[in-house]
Amino acid sequence: MENAFILGNKIITLDETPSTNAYLQELTVKTECFEGLVVITKNQTQGKGQRGNTWESESGKNLTFSVLLKPNLLIEEQFVLSQMVSLGIYDFLAKMGFEQVVIKWPNDIYVDGKKIAGILIENTLTANKIANCIVGIGINVNQTQFSPTINATSLALLTEQTFEIQPLLNELLKCIEVRYLQLKASKYASIKHEYLNVLLGYQKPLHYLVNNQRITGIIKGISPIGKLQVEINNQLNEFNLKEISLVV
Repeated sequence: MENAFILGNKIITLDETPSTNAYLQELTVKTECFEGLVVITKNQTQGKGQRGNTWESESGKNLTFSVLLKPNLLIEEQFVLSQMVSLGIYDFLAKMGFEQVVIKWPNDIYVDGKKIAGILIENTLTANKIANCIVGIGINVNQTQFSPTINATSLALLTEQTFEIQPLLNELLKCIEVRYLQLKASKYASIKHEYLNVLLGYQKPLHYLVNNQRITGIIKGISPIGKLQVEINNQLNEFNLKEISLVV
């Protein structure tokens, strides 16, 4: 299976590392790294999610990697990166035949109501632009046991099959690259539109926790900087990441 054209042009494979994001970040400080460089590991011992939560992953069973991008975006445009990568993973899962795939704001991917993938994006800034973007991705592949508190699933649980990791990486990079080229062509409005169309809770009433109070809200959109816009009692409110959570 061919690798993607830009993404995955070079792949560094590690048996174990605390964090592929941290490893790649350190590498970019020490040496000149080309866009598309991927660091993948069989065992990530200190993987993190968007809220600072630990990413639960059994050694050798999941797809855990980071990829270096150089998007040349303004700082205030950075949320389009989350939308773009989320859509790439969405496309990858849809191509595998899964139908109940949704994105949970800002960038968790769910299948059949359970989390299958997460993203952690860390940017290095130069003046008012993003110089380097390190995208960490974790996809549950062959793991079949999870803590009951995290509401997770995997490709193995969904299909009752086991998968080879490398072909999945190659296919996923292709899907993300298609979306990245869309971003490079400045098609931000199209990316946002497609993101909203598959966003969990968009234009639908769901229950959320805000200030430890359970409320009913309807997601109406995303602000330019990535805040969640939710209509509550006929009023539009904007929320940052830790200010609102979905009740599942």
